[in-house]
Amino acid sequence: MKYAGIDIGTTGIKALVVEENGKILDLFDRSLKVYNPRPAWSEQKPQDWWEGVTDILKSISHKYKIDSIGLSGQMHSLVALDKDGNVVRPAILWNDQRTTKECQEATQILGGERNVISEVGNPILEGFTLGKILWMRKNEPDNFKRIKRIMMPKDYIAYLLTGEIGTEWSDASGTACYDVKSKKWDLKVLKSLEIDEGLFPPISKSYSLRGMLKASLAKDLGWKDVKVVCGGADNAVSALGIGVFRPGDCMVSVGTSGTVVGVTSSTEPDLEGKLHYFNHVVDGTSYYMGVMLSATGSFDWARKMVATNDSLEKIEEMVRNTAPGSKGLIFLPYLNGERTPHRDPHARGVIFGISSLSEKADIMRSVIEGVTFGLRDSFELVKKRVDMKSVKMTGGGSNNLEWVKIIASNFKVPIEIPEINEGGAYGAAMLAAVGSGKKFEEVSKWIKVKNTVEPEKTWSEFYDSWYYEYKGLYNDLKERFKATDK
Repeated sequence: MKYAGIDIGTTGIKALVVEENGKILDLFDRSLKVYNPRPAWSEQKPQDWWEGVTDILKSISHKYKIDSIGLSGQMHSLVALDKDGNVVRPAILWNDQRTTKECQEATQILGGERNVISEVGNPILEGFTLGKILWMRKNEPDNFKRIKRIMMPKDYIAYLLTGEIGTEWSDASGTACYDVKSKKWDLKVLKSLEIDEGLFPPISKSYSLRGMLKASLAKDLGWKDVKVVCGGADNAVSALGIGVFRPGDCMVSVGTSGTVVGVTSSTEPDLEGKLHYFNHVVDGTSYYMGVMLSATGSFDWARKMVATNDSLEKIEEMVRNTAPGSKGLIFLPYLNGERTPHRDPHARGVIFGISSLSEKADIMRSVIEGVTFGLRDSFELVKKRVDMKSVKMTGGGSNNLEWVKIIASNFKVPIEIPEINEGGAYGAAMLAAVGSGKKFEEVSKWIKVKNTVEPEKTWSEFYDSWYYEYKGLYNDLKERFKATDK
């Protein structure tokens, strides 16, 4: 049997063809355009996703017969459909910031943030789906009246592939109107905010069958009896794709943004609202997640500023030859504000401690150390809620072994790097296999560890004190950030 895993991301669509033993046979990708009609607004055309997916499927069909398709996709983004299944307006994306007022008003109606978290498991944040719905009702009433169904991106693609409407628990978790504990749409929230529960699709398990590929599509592709499995939200599916799905498993993802995910069987959210609490794609598990907004985003910015002509290998070498502490430099990685733990949109990036001794290598190492401290903020919070048994790392940062060693020394645990590091697309292929009859225990054998990086004890001791200074620097500046954010 052969499985296709398709991940609908923000900047592109990625797809893999995987054999029954987990071996990757082929990889396909298509780029996507993000539209920014106003500052802090972020939208995409769902038609672009569909054209990219169908183009990829055609390319796959020229070489392979597929038995089932699994899906992964960006969380939170709002796809609104009319009575005929047509898109009402461009999708409002997860990183769109237009809904602050609506989120605040909804939180007040529901009795304050702590009550909201107790009810649904998370605060109502600008990125989540609920605020976008409320914004449409207030600002685009004619469009809002046309809405008959609300979906997330990968569910819209599943609908076009099968004709069946639905979602699953991991993506529903990021809407702010779904009770993560009971795995149901929260009717109390919807009623209080006067939103019709009929707009929301039925919820099923992430590995359950959404439907069969439409006969017309199957005929065009030369396939027969192809299953389409529900799939899941990108972070959950990426975690599955590197073997992080049992309680105690932890994932550190160092991409443009950075996340720390800790898998749990607990049904208790973080009432302080510093950590997200979402359902995983595996029965009986959820996960706590901390998010920093500029991880390799900070690294790429610094590289562009001071190391444009240096290869990644050269940068890793210069960082390796620079001592911890970067000759007194501390970098705050808040280029676009920060989420965990500060939830501070006013925070900004800082390189502190520059002197005549500072060199390019010091700046690059300080940026890596600052991003690591940002990840440590999340790790320390997740560690309080999850009994960590193993930590795996994924994302572009995992290719820099010096960076991995810095993270391991800060976290004081070994960091495992998986052999296959293809994120959501690989996890989606795993869900396609489970949806076709395999057990999670079987597909988990696909995961192999390529490398394990141990913490350096002397570094750990030093970084404890340097992390204290990092946190103090933010506390010293947080009011100044707010005062100067014009």
